[in-house]
Amino acid sequence: MSQEQGTPVVNLTSVGFRYDDGKTVLEDIGLSLYKGDFLGIVGPNGSGKSTLMKVVLGLLTPTTGTVELFGTPLSKFRDWTKVGYVAQQVAHGAGGFPATVREVVASGLVGRVGLFRRLKAEHYAKVEQVIERVGLKVKSDERINKLSGGQLQRVFIARALVADPELLILDEPTVGVDQESIEQFYGLLRSLKEESGMTMMIISHDIGVMSEWVTKVACLNRRIHFHGTAHEFEHNQEDIFKSMYGEGFKLLAHHHQ
Repeated sequence: MSQEQGTPVVNLTSVGFRYDDGKTVLEDIGLSLYKGDFLGIVGPNGSGKSTLMKVVLGLLTPTTGTVELFGTPLSKFRDWTKVGYVAQQVAHGAGGFPATVREVVASGLVGRVGLFRRLKAEHYAKVEQVIERVGLKVKSDERINKLSGGQLQRVFIARALVADPELLILDEPTVGVDQESIEQFYGLLRSLKEESGMTMMIISHDIGVMSEWVTKVACLNRRIHFHGTAHEFEHNQEDIFKSMYGEGFKLLAHHHQ
């Protein structure tokens, strides 16, 4: 990892996490994410991926080790407007929610503007700009329970983006979304990264598609079994997965049309 990149956006040192029942979920995690990185985190069910994300977001306190965001220890970090988050299956719980696309995206400004504060003209302009950026301008006034899975996903991306975060964290964002929408989604993320230099961390089961778009990959199964460039990952998949899953693992070819 190049040290010329300055202070890591996310820095985990010897992080471990154990639940109250004594079960160890994360063990000796060392991970650094620099400005402009697009990191994909992959691993089997129960490997600790969502736990790792909750540790990074300060929702869980690590049992051992340290976490820093933008060079600040997590215990002292307060500038959460720098962090955008799209939760796992957030779209699936939103189907019955009677809000419009515009209202949901505008709610992403609460952290920056303050609860119960009125939005100003520049805030509404930002909402419109972000809705257009994710390709939903014609849907602005539509209720979100009328949208497809792929459209709903873009609404929640826009909600995370409206406060101009420097770090965007996405937990399994493509669950229940069709293949065409998944490709469009990764294309949107890549263009956002290229335009703004945003740093992104994404958890995904879809290793084949994801590794075509991200710049770096981390393979997690309680501990980190690989952390490197997407190119290195592509060329060493069999060895990486044997390390993660054991010698009995067989890698099946995954082709995309």
